[in-house]
Amino acid sequence: MTETRYEVIYRGKILEGFEFETAKQNLMRMFPVSEEKADRILKSRRAVLKKNTDEATAKKFGAALKKAGLDVALTKARPTTVSPEATPPSGLQMDKPPEVTPLSGLEMEKAPEKEPEEIPKPRERAPMGPAGTAAPADPLGVPSTIPFEFWGTGTEYFKIWIVNIILSIVTLGIYSPWAKVRRKQYFYGNTDLKGASFEYLADPMKILKGRAIVAGFFIIYSVVSELIPILGAIMSLAFIVVLPWLVVRSLSFNAYNSAIRNIRFGFHGTFREAAKVYVLWPALAVLTLGLLFPYVYFRQKKFVVENSSYGTTKFKFTATAGEYYSIWLNALIPALLGILAYVALSVVFPPATLLVFLVMYLYFMAFFSVKTTNLLYDSTRLGPHRLEADLGIKQYFFIVATNTLAVVFTLGVFHPWAKVRTTRYKAEHLGLIVSGNLDSFVAQEQKEVSALGEEMADFLDFDFGL
Repeated sequence: MTETRYEVIYRGKILEGFEFETAKQNLMRMFPVSEEKADRILKSRRAVLKKNTDEATAKKFGAALKKAGLDVALTKARPTTVSPEATPPSGLQMDKPPEVTPLSGLEMEKAPEKEPEEIPKPRERAPMGPAGTAAPADPLGVPSTIPFEFWGTGTEYFKIWIVNIILSIVTLGIYSPWAKVRRKQYFYGNTDLKGASFEYLADPMKILKGRAIVAGFFIIYSVVSELIPILGAIMSLAFIVVLPWLVVRSLSFNAYNSAIRNIRFGFHGTFREAAKVYVLWPALAVLTLGLLFPYVYFRQKKFVVENSSYGTTKFKFTATAGEYYSIWLNALIPALLGILAYVALSVVFPPATLLVFLVMYLYFMAFFSVKTTNLLYDSTRLGPHRLEADLGIKQYFFIVATNTLAVVFTLGVFHPWAKVRTTRYKAEHLGLIVSGNLDSFVAQEQKEVSALGEEMADFLDFDFGL
């Protein structure tokens, strides 16, 4: 039987309680690395510090690095390695090394014989498992984290994007379902989790069928509203009633056509539940002058997550409404300061108000996106495993701001690169914290799905594109 081999991976973060310089000095004392190499390691987003080693050695390296202040994880080594310089042809799946891993000349060849003196212990919070219980520890003392990886490039996606636009225009929009499938297949196929790529399996014809129904409804609605206004108003009310049904159908279609490791995702929400979170609660939020909007947002996220599944296992959502209200409340002070700055500049120097408005808009878009994304993933569980996200507001704001400027000044041509930059950043800051053996969990799901048969849910005939 082949012995399991491991890698010790630095996850691009200094542990709480350590300063950058302290961690660097600790690293230099513990390992025979120069100041330049130590600096390169700590500034990298992800680096393999020990490759293809046995469990005992990995534990020794990991424990020492954690005491030095580095956030490290232990992962099983992949059976094959690929040269960092090798660039796989577009559309081919292969085991690709992380973009910054391994860093040339930085792999630790020798574990420290003794721990350095006078190194403060990090103030770490114990990782939590489902239902608030402590998650089982891996050989390093913390649950193993498997990072998501994105391998797409702006140049590759530009070729898909420009062809999609041209064909959609030439066919008067008929090609748009095929454009959607090509786009999703590119981003899904270039997103990996432990060497396995996601898949998007939708049939463009079914998407076209759903969009044709929606387009037909709006054409009829426009004509009727002009000729018989009362009947148009009745059709508007009918659309509100039908909206929950459309939402559930679309969520089910997209979940069912998403897969990884030959196991599809699923969505099991009911129309009655959807009516509450997409019609009833938003209506009440309007009546309360917006006070219920954070609660509505919470209920919608809870509805989507808790009715989603991977194979036969449903996701769980542990966030609370109070956490979403906290995000909104934390935004009040900077929002008020931004409004005051806008009003002041409109009096003193009006031309600057447009710039202030743009900065405010981009900042709050980045703020809410980061806060809600981190909370969403940090609160999502799948069986014994859980997701983790650590996006940063400043970093994401910089990406959003530079993307916006680049898209504007290139008249939209930079859009593919902007999309890839954003996707890569999110993937790099998203991981799956595994409690136990992920391969065993997947194998069990495959067995359960096989026993239930291919049509394990009420499958949809078409997608409405919502």
